[in-house]
Amino acid sequence: MAVSAHNVPLRERRIERIGFRTTEQEGALIRRAADLRGLTITQYVLCAVLDRAERDLYEHAARTQQAPMPEGAAEPLHALANLFSA
Repeated sequence: MAVSAHNVPLRERRIERIGFRTTEQEGALIRRAADLRGLTITQYVLCAVLDRAERDLYEHAARTQQAPMPEGAAEPLHALANLFSA
C-alpha cells in the first residue's frame, strides 16, 4: 500500500523528524501551493517527497531488474560520448 500524508493509521504515530531550510521565495512558493491544495505545509511537502521517493525506488528497481546487456555493449551515455569522440 502506498504511504501518503493522509492515510497513515493512528497506530503508526509519526516520531521521526526531518527539517530543512528554504529561501524566502522557496518557502512562499511551498506555502502558496499547500494553500491551493488545502493542505498544511507539512502535509504538502510529505506528500510530494513520498511520491518522489516511491517513483525513484520503482524506477531503480525496474532498471536493476532488466536483462543484462550483451557483452561488449556500451552504456547508453558512453555510446553517445564515443560517437562524438571518434
